[in-house]
Amino acid sequence: MPTTPDQVRHALEQYIKAWTIKDKQLLLSLFAEDGTLEDPVGTPPFRGHAGIGGFWDFALAGEGRQVTPRLEEIRACGSQGILRFTMEVRIPDKRQGLNLSIIEHAEFDDAGKIRHLRAFWDESSVSAPEGWDLFAPNIEEAYAQ
Repeated sequence: MPTTPDQVRHALEQYIKAWTIKDKQLLLSLFAEDGTLEDPVGTPPFRGHAGIGGFWDFALAGEGRQVTPRLEEIRACGSQGILRFTMEVRIPDKRQGLNLSIIEHAEFDDAGKIRHLRAFWDESSVSAPEGWDLFAPNIEEAYAQ
């Protein structure tokens, strides 16, 4: 039975919750075993729980790094959904930060798991918090996890 819009919405809410409460297992539980995460679109995808877990480790790596999603919108149609949020990354000790405006598109399998998640953002989506220096992570490090 195909995933319903209500199930899509709930899963995307749980995705934001996982980042908010820093729960890697919750995040991984939302993905199919062979699911993919492309962040941003056009870069090599992170594949399966090991690859997606490596991306998570990269995103939360670094002493004192704080990562907080600010949900703006969820739309669910059929077994697909769109998620719009700003990921706020802060390194208070260095007064470095990043506000990254992201739109993600998720496709779900019949078991209600994310099959593909694609993040859309570019240079115009990036800003530094007022009074802080811009923190610019090196995405290449995510593939070394």
